[in-house]
Amino acid sequence: RSARRCYSRNQPVPSVGVPPEAEKPARAALRRNTAIYAALLAADLLFVYLLVASGAGGGAYITLTIVAFVGLLVAYNVVQHVRDLNAPLVETEGIVVRKWSRAEFIVAWQSNYIHVGRGVFKLGPVDYALIDEHMYVRIVHFPRTLHVVSAQQFRPTALPGGQV
Repeated sequence: RSARRCYSRNQPVPSVGVPPEAEKPARAALRRNTAIYAALLAADLLFVYLLVASGAGGGAYITLTIVAFVGLLVAYNVVQHVRDLNAPLVETEGIVVRKWSRAEFIVAWQSNYIHVGRGVFKLGPVDYALIDEHMYVRIVHFPRTLHVVSAQQFRPTALPGGQV
């Protein structure tokens, strides 16, 4: 099980040790990712418009369907990022069920993930190195994109179910 708490953006998250200086780079990264996804969506919409305006037939419908589907996925990401821009931070506590790494965009860069409760969180390399499977952790993140601001090992006084 995991627990979630919501805090105001204007106040630092209490007892987690997330100073306001740590939240600023996370919000800047969120704005940067929002701009990147918005640019990808604009390029996708332009491509769909050009396909429709050209009046091409046959195989162009397959291309149009694929590009429009990718556009819907990118639009979903844009909406989630925009909703997180002014959203308060959320804190999730729980046991790390799984930890893994994979390459994004085939070989471009390595991404690190952990599975805590019902959420999958993308971590930076330092946080990823310090957290192991089966640890009880406290993660401060944005509510919809699950971008992590802070991840720390946490020793609860009692685990869910009365275990210590």
